[in-house]
Amino acid sequence: MIGLERILQHQLNDIGRIAREVDDPDEALAAIVGRHLAFTLESGDRLAAWKQEFRNLPAEDAWRLRRMQRLYVEEWVNVVTRVRTDLTDGEARAAVHAIMAFLQSAAARRSGLPSEEVAEVLGSMALAALSRPNSSDGLLT
Repeated sequence: MIGLERILQHQLNDIGRIAREVDDPDEALAAIVGRHLAFTLESGDRLAAWKQEFRNLPAEDAWRLRRMQRLYVEEWVNVVTRVRTDLTDGEARAAVHAIMAFLQSAAARRSGLPSEEVAEVLGSMALAALSRPNSSDGLLT
């Protein structure tokens, strides 16, 4: 198993465990966002190297990793659709991809803040984007 595959399997196991064991969907979503963000902040410098490694993999290895990535996204989608019953499966998937990209991109930037503060700011923004809309706030639902 290549290094990236081990990392993805570990993340998939963690997120899957959270999705199965945390009954409250809002708590599960917060835990998933927190775990993903912690991973991103811990591994930020290595993510670029892993992306390059991924591009150079044999087709069979790349297929296996893409499948793991899809399963990872599905764990998120399953929780998001429990929180946001107003979203279709496709809408939830689009939202998950956007939030994951946001977290990975924003965490990779150097803000000058300690990682704990970065995690708090980005985590709260991600949860606000994925949480149930407040009908009085005027946002599109």
